[in-house]
Amino acid sequence: MKRKINKIKKILLAAGESKRFGDKNKLSEIINGKPIINHILDTLFEIFDPSELIVIVGHEHKIIKNLIFNKDIKILENIDYKKGIGTSIALGMNNLETDIDGVMIIPADMPYINSKDLINLEKKFMELNCVKVVMPEHNSRIGNPVILPRNYFKTLKSLKDDFGARSLIRKKDMITIKTGFGTIFDIDTKEELAKTKVNY
Repeated sequence: MKRKINKIKKILLAAGESKRFGDKNKLSEIINGKPIINHILDTLFEIFDPSELIVIVGHEHKIIKNLIFNKDIKILENIDYKKGIGTSIALGMNNLETDIDGVMIIPADMPYINSKDLINLEKKFMELNCVKVVMPEHNSRIGNPVILPRNYFKTLKSLKDDFGARSLIRKKDMITIKTGFGTIFDIDTKEELAKTKVNY
């Protein structure tokens, strides 16, 4: 069930070239009957209103757009996607409303992130008055997605090249919460895809 809309925007990063994966766009690969990107989209739509989400596309943008079944969400095309993830984050940040308290940055290649973990990350962020960076942790590994407060917005808007949000986070601002395996598992190679098809 969706909860009340709040002022935490979600930016789904789906623009990358996936060079380690090979010639096919990994986000269109099928796991358990549906494309990888649709796993995270389904989870997001379980709990969040489409108005809270921005999807950044770039590499093979037409293929990815065709996989996004909900046409109410904002989709932005990053023409500079080859320069790196920083350009996608900056594009999303520069298209936020002015009254946003925080932003959740979500990689699209993490099909096993679950709704409970997303809700708990958001809940912790709000409990801390929307001023801390909230990050998931599983087996002592920091994962994704990350929620960042307003005082990071200016720097996020100017990110370039392959510098992600992690490169900006100050240790004193970080809070972690325990989450499931899905927050540390992404699919970068065909070998990882084959493994997940067997094990999940």
